[in-house]
Amino acid sequence: MKPSENQQLAMPTVQVFLEIEDQILTNIAKHLKKHRSLLNSQDIEGWRLLHLSEIGSLTQQNIITIAKRSGLAIDEVSRLLEDVGYKSIAYVDQTLEEAVKNGAVVIPPGEPSGVFQNILLTYQNQANETFNLINSTMLQQSQQSYIDILNQTVGKVLTGTKTPQQALREALLKWTEKGIPALVDRAGKEWSTEAYISLVTRSMTNKVSNEMQFSRMDEYGVDLIEVSSHLGARPRCAPFQGRIYSRSGTSKKYSPLSETSYGEIAGLRGVNCGHVFYAYVEGISIKRNEPFAVEENNEAYKRSQKQRYLERQIRHAKRELNMMSILGDEEGIEIAKQRVRERHDRMRAFIQETGRTRRRDREQLGINNPNVGGGEFRSKKDK
Repeated sequence: MKPSENQQLAMPTVQVFLEIEDQILTNIAKHLKKHRSLLNSQDIEGWRLLHLSEIGSLTQQNIITIAKRSGLAIDEVSRLLEDVGYKSIAYVDQTLEEAVKNGAVVIPPGEPSGVFQNILLTYQNQANETFNLINSTMLQQSQQSYIDILNQTVGKVLTGTKTPQQALREALLKWTEKGIPALVDRAGKEWSTEAYISLVTRSMTNKVSNEMQFSRMDEYGVDLIEVSSHLGARPRCAPFQGRIYSRSGTSKKYSPLSETSYGEIAGLRGVNCGHVFYAYVEGISIKRNEPFAVEENNEAYKRSQKQRYLERQIRHAKRELNMMSILGDEEGIEIAKQRVRERHDRMRAFIQETGRTRRRDREQLGINNPNVGGGEFRSKKDK
């Protein structure tokens, strides 16, 4: 397996936690559907207090939701790290076959040593701790979201600006867009589930791949690496792609890897980076990649980010439709249906304009609901 496949392998884990997020919001909507007669009465404060008294039941449902899915995710990440690590070693061996045959690498190593198992165990343990913390954070944030929805609904009604149904709809809409944070950092910044799970998973797979790949190269005595190249690379990666660097910095011909963005969060082989390092032997290895023009690369990068944004917007609209359907809010359902249509139209226009490949799997919710399955509110052109 090429190291470039790491990002694709990480996606199932991200999807699992998106499913957890969608199900938590579904659980909240189902609880808020209760006591509708009280919501529409004059006792809006009584409605809030009654729902607050039931937060324990909701929390238990969310614990079950998280436990059923997150255990699978943690096991998947553990297997993923092992798969990525050992296949990165195998890929180094494959890359250096010609150098071995030509005697450029004098002493080929034997089977991978215990150092690789130690690297793997370190990151597997780190992954287990990280995802357990994510589970706790999502549970706490689900409680806070429920309380916020109740308080905001009551606040809007008491000010006389909204009917109870309108107030509840607007409060829910805020959380369909925001989602359930997977991390609240020390600065108070809330990280979305998609962004943080993607960051953690890809960061760990890249680190395992890097360390095991470089350790294997050390056993061969190979210092040089070639950086892969792809259109749409991030700004901190683009200047260095398609070039050869010295890991040790001792080469008289090639620049040190330390002079690139390697080691930075948004740099080469950092978080969400899709670049690959190839073992390179001067005079034997065939150079695989060339840099892209700066303007061409930057334009492709901007388009990739725009597509990710449009995908998120479609999911948010479908999530809104799901919430309104659970509540039985007919007006909210029609508004959400229209929003789904509009956002599909924007995506279709973007794909037609740019020629990019549409990723419908990234537009879907992770729950089974016939109202938001993805096709009901698309135009015929979009099917």
